[in-house]
Amino acid sequence: MLIAFILGFWCIWSANRDVNSLGESLGFTLMAIVIKSLMEWSGVPNLDNLTMAQWGILFVYVVVCLELTDRFSSSMALNMTIAVASALGYFFLGQYVFSAAGAATVNGWLS
Repeated sequence: MLIAFILGFWCIWSANRDVNSLGESLGFTLMAIVIKSLMEWSGVPNLDNLTMAQWGILFVYVVVCLELTDRFSSSMALNMTIAVASALGYFFLGQYVFSAAGAATVNGWLS
């Protein structure tokens, strides 16, 4: 939930500036990995193929969200709508991707 809030705030902050979506998404994803491992007290994450694919899916989602913010944030209302939709989408996508069903789906793609 915290990471989704940070993404929403990041979208609001990115409204009237030139967004480097790939670089910022990489930074956001690395920050999210650190935050998730600190919040779960799990130590250094085990970066196997499944975990890398799960974080890769979330990375692509953040790239899309920041590109939408960069291209379509012409008014404050539209920017807030994009930010809220991005945060909600990240929360539910992350919840699914890291669940048992989502991990099985992603693992099926890898094999």
